Amino acid sequence: MNSLTSAVAWSRRFLTEIVQPGDFVIDGTAGNGQDTLFLAEQVLPGGKVWAFDIQQKAIDATAARLKQSGYEAALWLNNLESDDAELSSLNQPAQVMEPTAENGCLSSSEICLFRCDHSRLAALLKAKDHPPLKGAIFNLGYLPGGDHTVVTQAETTVAALEALAEELAFGGRIVVVVYVGHEGAEGEAAAVDNWWRNLSPKAWDTVSIQYPNRTGRPPYVLVAEKKPLKGGCR
Repeated sequence: MNSLTSAVAWSRRFLTEIVQPGDFVIDGTAGNGQDTLFLAEQVLPGGKVWAFDIQQKAIDATAARLKQSGYEAALWLNNLESDDAELSSLNQPAQVMEPTAENGCLSSSEICLFRCDHSRLAALLKAKDHPPLKGAIFNLGYLPGGDHTVVTQAETTVAALEALAEELAFGGRIVVVVYVGHEGAEGEAAAVDNWWRNLSPKAWDTVSIQYPNRTGRPPYVLVAEKKPLKGGCR
């Protein structure tokens, strides 16, 4: 993987710089599990990884990839699209692959896979206590090798970013790889770009990695780092 021309390599580099074992991180688009595995390798043992996807195929692929690398995950397989009252039952996941996860995926499991839209992040982050959130990564678009009509959406992606921005620890980073080559991508890209531009420079540092001389419509990377409060940090 060419670290200069690969958007994925850049996205991971920005997180590798700041996360360490014991941290809490989120993969907002589990896909085939490559970023989820990358995060697990950075923060385990002792840390926590949450990964989200709306497709069962993606959750299964992610769980399989983790298992091949020696990691087990707690699986929350419901769609979580009902009202927030359902969140009170999240002490027990649908399937716990890790025998030591006695209290369920939101308390003791190191890796938890959620089959739900990442816009549910706000409710999930408020439902249970969790360590400070140090980083999050998104690869927007569709599941590689999957149905190209099932794609991330502007409204839900921005909702997830809002939730992460509120919960992110000072010094933490949100990293998004934006793909613009599929149908509907332009609207989502515009919404995400607008969200990034409107982050206060007093509270956030931002970076954009693009490829001006590449042909076609290459993906690009957006990074936001939450600045420490003056006079102290969380």
